[in-house]
Amino acid sequence: MTTGDIEDLFVTLLVGVAGGSDASWRKAVGPVTALPVVFHPRSNWSIAPQGSARQIEAIEKAEAIIRQEHPYVPSPGFRS
Repeated sequence: MTTGDIEDLFVTLLVGVAGGSDASWRKAVGPVTALPVVFHPRSNWSIAPQGSARQIEAIEKAEAIIRQEHPYVPSPGFRS
């Protein structure tokens, strides 16, 4: 999974569960940022959600589900 894949997963999950538009959820979730796995061994991505209290609550619940299944994205500087 890439950061873009994680963003898409957030949007799909949130639209399906909470309703609303792809664009509004994408804006509320914001970008997924990859972090160096060496410093973040449990999960190496982060988000900084913005929006209403209802949106942030839904995003936090979605984050717990997504992070459990997809804790890692390619680390910055990672070469395959």
